[in-house]
This record gives sequence, structure tokens and C-alpha cells, in this order.
Amino acid sequence: MKRRRRGENYALFKITAVLLVFSVAITVCFYKMRPVIIRYAVSMAETILLDSANNAILDILNEEGVSYNDIVTLSRDGTGRVTSLETDIVKINSLKSLISNRLSEIISQKEYYDLLIPLGTFLSSTYTSGFGPKIHFKMQLTATARVNFSHEFKSAGINQVLHIIMIDMDIRGGLIMTGYSGGISVSTSAMAAQTVIVGTTPDAFTNVIENEQDNTAGLINDYGAVP
Repeated sequence: MKRRRRGENYALFKITAVLLVFSVAITVCFYKMRPVIIRYAVSMAETILLDSANNAILDILNEEGVSYNDIVTLSRDGTGRVTSLETDIVKINSLKSLISNRLSEIISQKEYYDLLIPLGTFLSSTYTSGFGPKIHFKMQLTATARVNFSHEFKSAGINQVLHIIMIDMDIRGGLIMTGYSGGISVSTSAMAAQTVIVGTTPDAFTNVIENEQDNTAGLINDYGAVP
């Protein structure tokens, strides 16, 4: 009986020792792999956010059928000279809200995103990076966007000005995966509309943008003005 107990205790000790060594090895490996995993995850998350932002913009512009005349109204005097450009603030605010909401919808469609990293990448060698079986990880993403419209004027010839309206997005997201959580920030721009203004135009245009907090004129941009 004593010998049997000693044998059982010894077997239990060996199993415990093996499990302990295995746990330590896994912990050490994960600690060394962690920077690579985070780098891959952040890069993939940024790509997903940028692609989703561009898709959100394209979806809303196509669904709303947005054209230049939907956003800007030109005023001319009796001689045909352009005197002012009036921006439809209601339309712009509506587009900003729709784009931001669509981005959140696209990101939330997936509960988890799959991250696949080749085993050879963890060996810190240029000869093995990108090779070997892929190790699977899961990550979660959240995103909110601040959407703004900007304008650009370019000379397009004699008495011709190219007016470009851009959509600018500053996106902040959260990345969550096993052993890590952090924030991500990316920015992107896309063209909303453009037109060539034909005729004599002023040397400068003034664009008044409403302040989102108190609905007053919070920002004034002079395009082409000479100080």
C-alpha cells in the first residue's frame, strides 16, 4: 500500500511539474508574441476603419444621389459674374449624421474580426516572416467618427475655377482582444462633389460655417484672400 501511494504521489508530482513547465512556457511564448500580435491587430484595425469609412461615404452619397447643386448654390450679378456661393447647411448636417451612423453600422455588423498571423512571423527572422501555419486570434472593434466638409478652389483656365467639396473624417475606435485593449485614431478624406465655375469670379470667397454647439457663426474661412 505504501509503495502504491508513493507511486501515485510520484506520478501526480510528475504531472503537476509537467503542467507547470507547460504553463510557464506558454506564458513566456505569449509574452514574446504579444508585441507582434498587437502590431498586426492595430494595423488590421486601422485598415478596417479606413475601408469602412470610405464605404460609408460611398453608400450615403449614392443613396442620397448627392450632386454639387444639392450642396452649393451660386449667385451671379447681371453681367454673369459670380458674386457668392451659398452652402446648404441643412443638407450638409444631414449628410454628416448619415455618414457617421453608417460607419457605426458597418463596424457593428461583425461581433468579432479574425486576425491570422503566420507562425514564422513570431520568430523575428526575415527568412521565416510570413511563412508557416497561421495562428488564429479574435478581436473586437468599435468606432465613432467626426465628419466635416471642406472646400478647395483650383484654377481651371481663363475665367474658370474648379470648386471641390471634400468630406473629411476623423475616426476614433477601440480595439479589444485577449490580453490587450487600446484606442485607434485614423483620418481619411473623400470627394463629395465638384464643378467648374465658368465666368469671372471674385478674388476671394468667404465661407461661414455654423458652430455645432450654439448654432452661431463659429468659423469663417477666406478662400483666395490676400492678407
